[in-house]
Amino acid sequence: MSKAKDGPTYVRIAEDIRRRIRDGDPPAGGMMPSEAVLARTYGVARGTVRQAVAELERAGLVASEAGRGRRVVGEAPAGDRRAASTQYETIAEAMRKRIESGELAAGQQLPGEAATAVEYGVSKGTVRQAFQLLASEQTITSIHGRGWFVGGPAHAHTRADDVAAALRREIASGQFAIGAVLPGETALAQERGVGRITVRRAFALLEAEGIVEKRAGKGRVVKTQPKGS
Repeated sequence: MSKAKDGPTYVRIAEDIRRRIRDGDPPAGGMMPSEAVLARTYGVARGTVRQAVAELERAGLVASEAGRGRRVVGEAPAGDRRAASTQYETIAEAMRKRIESGELAAGQQLPGEAATAVEYGVSKGTVRQAFQLLASEQTITSIHGRGWFVGGPAHAHTRADDVAAALRREIASGQFAIGAVLPGETALAQERGVGRITVRRAFALLEAEGIVEKRAGKGRVVKTQPKGS
């Protein structure tokens, strides 16, 4: 293991395993040693190993497979694509082709895990593994509280962004004057064909910019014109 003294033991173990994965031990697609084996290897408790492996799972480098253990899904050499041998790899390959063909464009928000699971007839856990695999290749990225997107964080563009942009234009054009009360979440959701949570996130973006504010008993009120309008 690395001789670095910084950080908790589980973090140093995770870094050591990550280095081993980069070196091809175990290779992408291979199974990780069990927790018991890793605990003996590093001379620590299984709980410490479990924390280390959880770090790797969050990073998308390994994924759990029910009844089998944990499989390495990250750090494969560029261009090295094995034939898909599991459901999640098959789904990842199908989505990869849709991205490469342009059907799913950079910045586009992917359907959620539940919708994708229904589309491919698999469990949400299988879809999550496919997403993690694609994330490890930096083909897609996860934005906390927003979902999965094609490309990196800089490309992420959501339906909430679209709703916020439309409201900015309408405020700038005078359709909603300063002091005007905007339609409620339910009304806007029906009007724009999106969910209430999408409208709520759009309002949050406008509130953060100081364009609208929430007033007790009124709702969202236009506070100022968008910058540059």
